[in-house]
Amino acid sequence: MFLATLGAVRRHAAPAAIGWALLTGATIAPAQSGPALSLLAGHSASNTVPSNLNPEAWSSYSKAVQSNWQQYQAQIGVPMSAWASKELPASKDTVFYPFSGPDFATVSQLFPNAKRYVLVAMQAAERPVDLTGLKPEAASQTLEVLTGAWENYGRDGFFVTEYLDKYLHRNRVRIGASTFLSSFFQLKGLSVKSVTPIQVNNSGAIEELPTSDANWRSVRFRLDRAGEPVVVDYLRIDLSDKGLTNSPNHQKFVQEAAANPVLLKAASHLPQTSAFSMITGLLNRHAPFIVQDETGIKYSQLKENFSLTLYGHFERAHKSFGNSQRELAKAFAESNDTKPLGFRVGYFKGGSYALIVARRKS
Repeated sequence: MFLATLGAVRRHAAPAAIGWALLTGATIAPAQSGPALSLLAGHSASNTVPSNLNPEAWSSYSKAVQSNWQQYQAQIGVPMSAWASKELPASKDTVFYPFSGPDFATVSQLFPNAKRYVLVAMQAAERPVDLTGLKPEAASQTLEVLTGAWENYGRDGFFVTEYLDKYLHRNRVRIGASTFLSSFFQLKGLSVKSVTPIQVNNSGAIEELPTSDANWRSVRFRLDRAGEPVVVDYLRIDLSDKGLTNSPNHQKFVQEAAANPVLLKAASHLPQTSAFSMITGLLNRHAPFIVQDETGIKYSQLKENFSLTLYGHFERAHKSFGNSQRELAKAFAESNDTKPLGFRVGYFKGGSYALIVARRKS
């Protein structure tokens, strides 16, 4: 994910065609209004700043969101979208992004026409922060934290996991994944119709919960994209073997989600470890298509079931991960048909970046 991290080793999929009946959910009220969510993207109605926000702090935050989003788009977002339009098959149904964090930007650029995005990570969703409902001191502190987060994102194109944990636990206001997701939706021109807490039931299906529920670990966003309904499900799930074994409902859900196109990015090389063999096995057996950087599934495992195309350049993993993916480095060194990659993706490795596009063998 742009959100997995440099030091941390640490529901039922909706039908392919999703209609307005599922997306509007008449019995589920939005948790926040549009204007409150717009503030998270650095926008204010008629340029009016809520009275509880310090004008200087708000101005700094608004400029940080806009300038860093523009920086990200110019250096990563736009070239990534152009690359995807030429190199990836279009997906109009569900896309699965395990180890994602709140990285909606990447998955939506690679698969811009999907009707449903399923993001899974360890960070809790929480309610989207309502800046208008905070006391002035808490609002200023929250704006300061969010400003720093966007400065990192504009440069790196991902949020470091330990920072995401800090936003959630060390700030007076709990800033979870839903706050960043809400910002991305609006920056990419999608309008938020509703946000609802969800859980995976015993049969592995997603259940919507009342918005009054105290534990917003996972959320469903209903969005509008140029008149078309889109669903984003963000789920807090432990994808380790231990986590899936202890939660059979999550295991059922992940098995079904794994049968869709998959994105793996900035995943801390977790899919290559023995502690995450179950999720790796499910993806290897069921995914029709995988796009990943070097932190995803081992090259030697991928090539057993998939036809692979290499993009960019890869010599070694980030120093935090030792000699991971040595076979991938060898494949890049020996390949005479590697394709170019004109944008940064994943962890900084001396200016070299790589993607693998894996198409299941027939």
